[in-house]
This record gives sequence, C-alpha cells and structure tokens, in this order.
Amino acid sequence: MTSESEPLDLLTAWTEALLAEREHDRKHLAQIFSESSLKVRRSEGLTWSPVEVTKASYAFGGAKWSVACKEGGGIPGIFRVGSAVLLTPVGDVHDVTEWGKWPARVMKIRGLEMDVVLEGDGPEGMALQHVLWTVDARADERSYNAMAHALSHWVNIQDSERKTFRNSALAVSEWFSLAETGDVVIADASGLNAQQRTAAENVWSRAPLSLLHGPPGTGKTKTLVSAIWGLVRAGDQVLASAPSNMAVDVLVERLGRTGLNVVRLGHPMRVSDHVSECTLDVHIQRQPEYGRVVKTRQEAEQRQREADRYVRNFGSEQREARRAARAEARALRKEATELEAYLSEKVIREADVVCATLVGCDDHRLRGLTFDVAVVDEAAQALPPAVLIAMRRAMRLVLCGDPCQLPPTVKSKEGSILEKTMLERLIEVHPEHTVMLEVQHRMHEAIMSAGNAHFYGGRLRAHEEVAHATLEGIRPWIWVDTAGCGFEEMRSAKGGSVSNPEEAAFVLDRAVEWFQKHPGMSLGIVAPYAAQVELLRDLWSEAVLKGDVQGHANVTIQTVDGFQGQERDGMIVSLTRSNDRGEVGFLSESRRIHVAQTRAKQACMLVGDSATLSTNPYLRWLLEHAQERDDYDSAWSWMVG
Repeated sequence: MTSESEPLDLLTAWTEALLAEREHDRKHLAQIFSESSLKVRRSEGLTWSPVEVTKASYAFGGAKWSVACKEGGGIPGIFRVGSAVLLTPVGDVHDVTEWGKWPARVMKIRGLEMDVVLEGDGPEGMALQHVLWTVDARADERSYNAMAHALSHWVNIQDSERKTFRNSALAVSEWFSLAETGDVVIADASGLNAQQRTAAENVWSRAPLSLLHGPPGTGKTKTLVSAIWGLVRAGDQVLASAPSNMAVDVLVERLGRTGLNVVRLGHPMRVSDHVSECTLDVHIQRQPEYGRVVKTRQEAEQRQREADRYVRNFGSEQREARRAARAEARALRKEATELEAYLSEKVIREADVVCATLVGCDDHRLRGLTFDVAVVDEAAQALPPAVLIAMRRAMRLVLCGDPCQLPPTVKSKEGSILEKTMLERLIEVHPEHTVMLEVQHRMHEAIMSAGNAHFYGGRLRAHEEVAHATLEGIRPWIWVDTAGCGFEEMRSAKGGSVSNPEEAAFVLDRAVEWFQKHPGMSLGIVAPYAAQVELLRDLWSEAVLKGDVQGHANVTIQTVDGFQGQERDGMIVSLTRSNDRGEVGFLSESRRIHVAQTRAKQACMLVGDSATLSTNPYLRWLLEHAQERDDYDSAWSWMVG
C-alpha cells in the first residue's frame, strides 16, 4: 500500500526544486541588468533602445506592434521568435507611469525590426509614433507557471481514481492491472516488428499507463504513430506532446501522413514550415465564420483610428465622441476575440489528435477540455512537472523515450532531483511493464556495439539492412587517440568554454578526407563545448574558401545537445579535453557520448586524448572496448603518413 504522504512528498520536492530553478534564472538575469549599463546590455544582445512603434493593430491575445530599432540601438536579430520581452517607455518615472510597462512576446524578427504581441491591449489613446521605447529580454516564466499549476493540481486532487492514477504514474504505487481497464482496441499492426507490435498493443489495451523504451534507430516514432492511429480509429481523441517544438513537429508530420485530422497548438513562428498548415491558426482561418472575425477586427481598428485622430479644436463634444469610439473599439475587439475563441474550441474538439509542447498543454484554449489519452514522446528529456501538465488533460498516459540519452537540462544544484524523469523512474520500478524495442534500423553493428553493451545489456540487434552497411574506405567505428601529439585544450576568457585548436584542425582534415571519398554523404561534426564548435565552424569556412571541400557539402557542426534526435551518414566527435589534471567536464555524463555516437549510420570517429579521458570510468571502458575490438588507432598514423 502507498502511504498518503509518499506521493505528496515527491510532488513537494519537485515543487521546491522548480522554485530553485526559477529563482536561479531570475537572479541570473537580474544580476546582468543591475550590473550592466545600457551600452553593455545592447552589446550582450539583451536590449534594443531606442525603439519606435511603426504600426499597431490587434491580434488574438493582445495588441500587436511592429517596432523598429534605431541605428546603433542594438544587435540585429538577437531576439528569438517566442522570446519574452518587456517594453518600457524611454524617459523618466512620469513617462513610465503614464504609458506603463508592457510584457510581450516576439512574433516575428527581421534584422532590427520585429513584431510583438503585448499581454493586453496596450496604452490607449496615445500617439505611438511620438513615444520611444526600450525592449529588454525578460525571464520567461510561462513554463515555470505551467509546471507549478500542474504540481498544485496533482497535490490537491481529491478524486480517488485520479489519485490512484497519479500514484501509479509517479512510480510510488503498484501498477494498474489490465482488469481495471476498458475494452481493448483492435487495430492493424502490419508493418511493425514483434516488439513494435507489443508496444502498440500495450497502448491499445487501454491501460492507464503504457511505457515504450525506444533506443536510437529502433522505430519509436513509427510505433508511436501506429499506436495513435489505432486509438483514433477506435474512437479516442489523443493529446500528443513532447518537450521541444522540433520533436512535436516530427509527430505532426508523421501523423499527418496517416490522414488523421491533426491540430498543432503553438506559436506559428515556432512551428516548422512543413507542418504550418496544421497549426490551430490555419485551421481557424479555414472556418466559414472566420471572415466575420476579420471584418470585426477591421471595424475595431477603424474606430480606434477615429478615436486617436488629431482634432484642432478639442472640446467636450469631441472628448465624448473619442470616448465613445474607444469604447466601441474595445467592444468590437472583445466580440472578435470571443468568436475566435469559439472557433478555436470547435477546431480542437473536432481534431483527431492535438499536438503541443508539454508547456503548450497548459494553453488557455485547452483548459476545461479533456482527452482520452495523453502521449508524451521524448519523455526522457522532459522535466517531471512538465509531464504532469499533459497528464492532467487525459485519463490515460503513454510515455515514450530513452533514459539512456541526454536528461533534461537542470541549472541549479537544488534542482538536481528533476534530472530523474518520470519515464526513468517508471522503467526502474516496473521493468516488467516496459516494452523495449530491440531491433535498430539506423547504424552499423560496430557503431551500435558500445552503447548496446553499456546501456542496453546487449539486447539490441542491428537489422540486416544496416548491420554491415559502410562507407567504402572509412572504418565504421574507431577511437583516434591524440595522446602525445601535443594537442592541448584552451579555456576562453569569456564564458569559460573549452577549445582545442590542434584537435579541431585534425578533425577538419579527417572531414575533408571523408568528403573527398564520398562527396554526397551527410556528415555531423560534434563537440561538447561551444568554443570548440565555433572553432570547428571557422576552420570549415576556411576549408571551403581554400577549395579543399565543396561549399554545398552536407555538413552540420553542432554541440551534442543540438544533435539529439538527428542522424547522419557519418559522425566525427571531437572530445576536446586534454590536460594534465585529468579533467573531463561535460564528458563525465556518459549519455552525452552515447548520443553523439548513435547519430551515425555508417561511420563514427571519436577523436580524443586517452591520457586525460581515461581518468573517467566510462571513457576508460569505452577506450578499452575500442582496443579489444581493434577499433583503435593513434593520431600519429595520419600525422606521419
């Protein structure tokens, strides 16, 4: 039996950790703004000032302003779409009191111009073109607030059935028995292998919880899409989510191919172009009644222009007419907003699958709505309170991912309890209820070997189509040892990031050789440190200018974190660290190296200093694994050849 306090203790610990994370972000940004001048904030990419409003209109959710930064007022393109910003009038306290400070979000950015949506209708009756503003980055607390709401919901839940559901999902109680679930879904599982079918049938059993462990290349997304398709065909409405916009868009694209009616919630500018037709905004614009929304908004803008029009002789009659015009503009905007909200609810209710990020599942347009099933993809990258957001919207929960890949990002020491995800907890406590996909369709068996032995207990098998697929003249997997070559790391003055110039040059030479052998291949060059990535990119640009490699070569140079979820024909991993202290930094997280290697399909080269790296137990094991398999060589083989 689960004690009443056990789930509450865990939720309380998560709440305290979340507060610590939020406070860390607040203090970090506050410190920058308190200690930095306007000039420094501009140069750091945190501020535009002065800014003028070039156009004002109204959008669903608040006033929409187009703003332009004056020459020298900031760095072009620094704010991202969706970024939280604060607009403050340039001037003294009186100006701030009169016009107010306005939180907003960036809708679109182009150079020194951007569109923002204010949280509200903005200041009334002001001649915007006569006021200059400062745009500052602000801490984006929307995600923290959404997770806090979810935590509070599950702490205070009173319904006994939902409490049982909560306790099971938190891995603090016994697993639900299938006898307590509804009718089993009967759906077509053709095209799925044995484990994939088992995973789909797990979901179709209508069990309150389903767990899918999908190592790299095992067809997790394919299985998930088939499972969702079966649920919808059986009459269920599904909420499908993931931690990132990119992961959500992959789901949207794959689900859309099945012919399902998919609605993508989220800011249109943060949605990939290839799935933009599935956004809620586009669905709403297709509704016959949407023309009335447009017409009403146009009328509201016309009334607002009448109210703001300059009048030479301004008396009581003109004042009353202006007041009436403003009141009518507000009423028309409210009418348009209410109609748009009605159309939004209609589109969502008619959807087969609604897709959103986990934080997006707290969207006000979903409040009050419930789904039959909530599916969370890439759940091993999701903070536990974020999963609770999606979980509160449905009666059943499906978690999919791979705890052997990178965990969610946690910034504070106090927040470390959040690194262990709900999926990881459940797989540890209930391995017998976890379906692990065991046939991978991505990589050569040599690339798979280390991860299979260390993370998956040797259970993975490479499908015959990929097991022996190679790039001619390139070894499938190899550790190239730079020990004794004099490749020394350097720490940058700003930010403390680490680079290794000689190793970077060596890596680029190998990349050029690979492209000379296979010009049409796709290549990823990855490093754990931003400074090394920047150096590698500079060297690549020089190689293109010198003609050593074609400018259209398919290469991506990125950090490990930026490669998760992707794949390339070949990967070269610059391990970077080389020092006499045996410090390995980020590389102490074994899952980071695992992710870097398993992006590769046919060739993977690790480049690193064994003398430094072997001080870490996992890296020492990986080096020994390479030596035992004869997949080891010294960089001297290339340097003296």
